[in-house]
Amino acid sequence: MKNHFNFSRFARLFGKHTAEHIKWYLMATAVLIGAMSLMLGFVAYMQSYPIDLEEQSLIFIFGILGAGSIFTSIVFAHLGDKKQAIAALTLPASHFEKYLVGWIYSFLIFILVFTASFYLVVITIISLDNQGPEPTKLLNIFSPTNRIYLVFLLYAMVHAIAIWGSIYFQRLHLIKTAFAFFIVFLLVIFFNLQWLEVLFNKDLAVAVPFGSIGFHDKKQYYLVELPEAQHSLTFLLPLVLAIILWITAFFGLKEKQV
Repeated sequence: MKNHFNFSRFARLFGKHTAEHIKWYLMATAVLIGAMSLMLGFVAYMQSYPIDLEEQSLIFIFGILGAGSIFTSIVFAHLGDKKQAIAALTLPASHFEKYLVGWIYSFLIFILVFTASFYLVVITIISLDNQGPEPTKLLNIFSPTNRIYLVFLLYAMVHAIAIWGSIYFQRLHLIKTAFAFFIVFLLVIFFNLQWLEVLFNKDLAVAVPFGSIGFHDKKQYYLVELPEAQHSLTFLLPLVLAIILWITAFFGLKEKQV
């Protein structure tokens, strides 16, 4: 076990990584705050009413997915440079510890930093904006009503795809990863539709993988969905895919040669 994970060795590796990259991380956080401030500030300026919950939700969802994928795609980008790869791979620490440092920073720490930055920007914009007759509501990402927290499951999948691409590709990690993802996504959609049409022996109007199926029969449209009690299984699908890709990315790191 010590060959794979030693807490003292991991703590030193984590501290070394933090000391070497803290300035860049702080700069990236400043850019993130600035970008969200510009977007929310522009929205608040252009409309006559305060920022509503829907606008806050859209900024949060697209922000964490977009910024997270960009940040994660460069976590192991140094492995594409021979000199940096030699220094990283010959470091006296296990592959699991090196992988875990990148995973913690790009997943756990990024979620915390993004969420804190989001609320900092939203609270600031709301306080500076003209208030209406009623106080502006602040988005609650853990509310059971809007279920915004489900974006964290989607981010887990996006993160896993990005970290896999960061390790697998040598250059242009984000572009090549996005291209590979959309190719696979389109193939899954295509073959899922073809297989279900053969299975049902009819043309389908809708065929969502692991989701609903829609078709016309005698001028009547039917939509087949999972029972309400099984919807949670669909929500867990991104997490299952993320775990598979995280494991795949780790073994990809283990196979890296200097």
